[in-house]
Amino acid sequence: MELERISVALRPRTPREAVDLGVVMLRANAWPVWSAWLVFTLPLVAACVSLGLLLNLPWLGIALIWWLKPLFDRVPLYVLSHAVFDHVPRWRETLRGQRQWRWRGTLAALTWRRLDSHRGLRLPLELLEGLPRAQRSARWRVLCKTIGGQTNMLIFGCLQLEIVLFLTMFLFGVLFVPGEFWPDSWRAYAREAIHNVPTTVTLLVSAAVYLAMSVIEPLYVAASFALYLTRRTQLEAWDIDLAFRRIRQRLQSAGRALVLLFACAAGLLYQTHAHAAATEAERVHVEQVFDPSPSQDDAKFAAAAAQVYRDPRFGSTHKHMGWALRKPAEPVQAQRPIGDSLLGNLFAGGLYLLMWLLLAVVLGALLVFVIRHAMRHPVSWKKPRQAALVRVHEMVAAAAMPDDLAGATRAMWQAGQRREALALLYRGSMDQVAAAQNKPLPVDATEADCLRRARALDDTQHSQRVVAIVRTWQHAAYADRFPSDSDIDALLTGWPAQHARQV
Repeated sequence: MELERISVALRPRTPREAVDLGVVMLRANAWPVWSAWLVFTLPLVAACVSLGLLLNLPWLGIALIWWLKPLFDRVPLYVLSHAVFDHVPRWRETLRGQRQWRWRGTLAALTWRRLDSHRGLRLPLELLEGLPRAQRSARWRVLCKTIGGQTNMLIFGCLQLEIVLFLTMFLFGVLFVPGEFWPDSWRAYAREAIHNVPTTVTLLVSAAVYLAMSVIEPLYVAASFALYLTRRTQLEAWDIDLAFRRIRQRLQSAGRALVLLFACAAGLLYQTHAHAAATEAERVHVEQVFDPSPSQDDAKFAAAAAQVYRDPRFGSTHKHMGWALRKPAEPVQAQRPIGDSLLGNLFAGGLYLLMWLLLAVVLGALLVFVIRHAMRHPVSWKKPRQAALVRVHEMVAAAAMPDDLAGATRAMWQAGQRREALALLYRGSMDQVAAAQNKPLPVDATEADCLRRARALDDTQHSQRVVAIVRTWQHAAYADRFPSDSDIDALLTGWPAQHARQV
């Protein structure tokens, strides 16, 4: 492995620092990762959704998208594994590179290992190292020995983020659905959602699932890959190896200067050759100093060293974990009291009591103000919308329903009482709807309830006219948008405004 080309600072990191490193790596290579991700995953997602629509099983497409996550994870891992060595591949190179990687691990991840919570950490081991099965199993046991729990926390945290993003987009779309299009109960909605889901809803839900997965899944792969790099740095001492390689490079560059220096000193060495030959017998060689075979004089030392090696405590490590402040608090110096005299103590006690009395006075004054304000302005516990509807119903119900609803409405409209005329037409129309369905309208019924009752009429023409009357009343009541005289004449033509003449 060419560690000199690696662009990541190799050092021992905690799992949380490794996850932060993965986020930084993904942010630095965002465009190559997500461009290759979209090109690779969009056709497969479209095929899954189309298969679910053809089989009339809307949930099948969403389930297939979720199940193919291990296949999609190959793309961000390919980009990041090349980016750490200062080579960022484009999306075409990423797609071509998928053929060079092994598929046995991906097939296992899509079948019996699909629910493995360590799949993000197992992915670089399967694709980047390419070890045989026996060696891969042994290496996996060592690799996940200390970070298995952090890997589980990572995948569950990313799953929660993905669910939150999906629910956010789904509920944001629900906010734009008018209330009258919702069923009367959640049970009816669940029954309809299972057996009869519109294609538009299926496409929108699938798009929300795919967008949430596209945001979180590359993040999960990047964090898992950073955990993998950190674990290999701990096991194989990559940081120390890289430091020694840099030292070797510096020594090799300095060796050229030393050659010139040695050439200049050759003359001086020639003159001292005679003196060096005379003292050769007294010189001690390096092999003699570091000779591993002990002499007879050092037998006691060798025996003691062998006993130390046999000691089970030799070479073992002890790890102690505990909580400590990052910045230890400075020792608090004891403050001298203001004074030890009786007068000073009395003054401090009186000031302390005065502050508590002042606080009690402020709280009492605030309580009295709240009570007086509540007595002057009693609070109404009715909701504003319900109160507005009650006023409308009381205003219309105060006058009895005339036999000629169309004539009474036209007379009030011509007299300038436009809001009252529309309220009378709205109430009279809903009475006719209740009579036609033989089901009385509840007192607290809203406009949405009235629209549902109107759409349930058997006659389509009658249903459309009642819906138009309700919409006209809503525009006038809440937006002060009144119809023209021709529109009023159209609403007063036929049922339900002229019901009395048809009796």
